[in-house]
Amino acid sequence: MSVFPEFPEPAQETPQEEEIRSLRTYAFDINTGKFILQSNGKPVIIDGAEALEQNGQKALSTERYVFPIYTSDYGHELKQLIRSDGTREWKQAEAERLVKEAIEYLYGVDRCENFEFEWVGAGLKINYVMITDEGVIPQEVYVE
Repeated sequence: MSVFPEFPEPAQETPQEEEIRSLRTYAFDINTGKFILQSNGKPVIIDGAEALEQNGQKALSTERYVFPIYTSDYGHELKQLIRSDGTREWKQAEAERLVKEAIEYLYGVDRCENFEFEWVGAGLKINYVMITDEGVIPQEVYVE
C-alpha cells in the first residue's frame, strides 16, 4: 500500500476526424450589387464551392484601396494595370500576379492556375481555375 493516492486512468478518447469547415455566406448578385433574397425576404445562404466561387468573383470586382470597409489585403489593382503603359505580354504577366494575390488570400483557396488571356477592345478577359478545398472552380473576369 502506498501513501500516494491511486486514481483510475481516464478512458482514452478516440481521436475524431478533423472537422472541415465549409465556407458559408450570403448570396450576392455582383451585377446589381444586392443580396439575393428568398420570397419571404430572408437572405439566401450559400456554402461550399458556390460560396468560394462567389468570393473569388467578389474579390475581383472590388478595387483595392477604394472602399474603406475592406482592408488593404482585399480586392485587386487590375484596372490601373490595364490602363498603364507597357506591352500586352508584361500586362498579362502582371495580371496573373495580381489575380493570384487577390484570390489566394481568400479562405478555402489553395492556389490559382491555368491562366488564359484574351484582349477584347481596350479590356482584358482573364480565365483561370481556383484550386480550393471544395475542388477545382473555373473563373472568368473582364477588366477594362
